[in-house]
Amino acid sequence: MISKYMVRDVMKSGIHEVSLNDKISDVVKKMAEYNISSVVVSDNQVFWGIITDTTILKHYHENLNNLKAEDIMTSKLITISPEAPLEKAVEVMTNNNIHHLYVLSELNEDKIVGVLSSKDVIKLMAKLMD
Repeated sequence: MISKYMVRDVMKSGIHEVSLNDKISDVVKKMAEYNISSVVVSDNQVFWGIITDTTILKHYHENLNNLKAEDIMTSKLITISPEAPLEKAVEVMTNNNIHHLYVLSELNEDKIVGVLSSKDVIKLMAKLMD
């Protein structure tokens, strides 16, 4: 069903970043404002990790004004090429139990150019079923 698609066909271009020192309360507001479920934590040079809606929910009982992005981020940022088959991306997501896969630039592997979420794949599958 999705075998003819590449990551670039389904991914969303661009990413939302927060800094290591941003308060989680500000991260939550940003995610709500842009209706997104993940952000990349960076220092404008290096991508240090990811914060997802699930990560934040794990800390709901804490004072989010006292926590910084670096305190709760997942430091293992899993990435993929935009030229990878979509099936490969789904395999990476399921094998790593993740819902967000960041897409690297083909020209500069230190640059993230987009994100592929499990929701993006589900939307495509639903469209193909019509």
